[in-house]
Amino acid sequence: MNSTTEATQPTPAAPYTSPIPDVQSNGIGPLNPANRLALVDVLRGVAILGVLVAYTMWNLGTPPANTWTVAERVVDTTLGILVDAKFVTMFAFLFGAGAAQQWRRIEARGKSPVVFHARRMVFLLIAGLAHAVLLRNGDILAPYAILGLVLIVARRWPTRRIVAAALALAILPYVAALALEATHWKLGTRPTAMPDTSWRHYLADNLEWLRYWYLTSPLLSWPRILAIMLVGLLADRSRFLTRIAADRRLALRWLGVALPVAVVSRAAVTLVAGWWSARHAPLARGILLEQTYWISAWSLAATYIAAFALVCQRPSWPTRLAWLRAVGRMAFTNYLLQAAIVVPVCLALGLFDAVTPTRGVLLAVGVAAIQIPFSAWWLGRFRYGPVEWLWRRATYGAGV
Repeated sequence: MNSTTEATQPTPAAPYTSPIPDVQSNGIGPLNPANRLALVDVLRGVAILGVLVAYTMWNLGTPPANTWTVAERVVDTTLGILVDAKFVTMFAFLFGAGAAQQWRRIEARGKSPVVFHARRMVFLLIAGLAHAVLLRNGDILAPYAILGLVLIVARRWPTRRIVAAALALAILPYVAALALEATHWKLGTRPTAMPDTSWRHYLADNLEWLRYWYLTSPLLSWPRILAIMLVGLLADRSRFLTRIAADRRLALRWLGVALPVAVVSRAAVTLVAGWWSARHAPLARGILLEQTYWISAWSLAATYIAAFALVCQRPSWPTRLAWLRAVGRMAFTNYLLQAAIVVPVCLALGLFDAVTPTRGVLLAVGVAAIQIPFSAWWLGRFRYGPVEWLWRRATYGAGV
């Protein structure tokens, strides 16, 4: 089967007009929950639940599409438009912005952020590799850690250089694809399905897929993720999230640009796929379709950010979304917990390679029904989520 980021009960109605403090009063350490920008936690909560839907819908193995009902086709198409690739994009953006914010706070105390960042990424890498080997071969934590170690190189770059690097990285997968086509060289062969009747078979299959992803992804997908992280870095420099959380007109402008681009680019994917036969210039057709698809994914992710900024500016909505903020504040814990619930259930019920769209939605709803109350309950008793606490200790030391 193919499977591809804190606490008391969330405080109600945190003001959206207050900027995020650059440092804590008690020195270098994690941001105090009381000083967190509520919009960021809401977006992380949205992203982690979106990643959950993508995981259960498309990464557990599906029966042939010709066996689906009409309702299942509608569910698959609808969620493909609204979910697929949008929330991984949002996560990469928030990852870049969050890393840059951390660097700012540490530098404001007269320290270099390099060591703290390296500790943070090493912990993320270890957790991600364990998660990938034991549970979800499509893990995003380890790739994010590797790319995060590269990201800090751009810490002092001027804006123009960062923009140029992001554009180059967005183009790199196509250059790599053209080079591979010209040389007739395959980076790896997709694994064949193995029976998933036991943990032993599951782990063997997982390792095969993991090998395939790490042979192909560094050239064909990781550059695009790093490009979005660089955009997040630039967003932090301009305090974009703080500004859009407080400025209704800015949020409306972003919504007015991003939503039409998302709609038009998605329509273009459908039209080009129908108009351009796969028999004519298949490589050029594939590149055009893929880039148009990614433009649609990026712009729809931006649409979600602007829409939630508008929602959260309404006086009562930060309180109403406290449950979503709790999920976002425990995004690392919840991401790991998703596969820790789904994999045993699928093994026990024999669901791998048999997850129809409706089953995928039901699985996602079931996991969310556990994670949402668990997050609120935990943060009502502790300052950070369990994995978040370990991550912060690894980054800042025993004083956390």
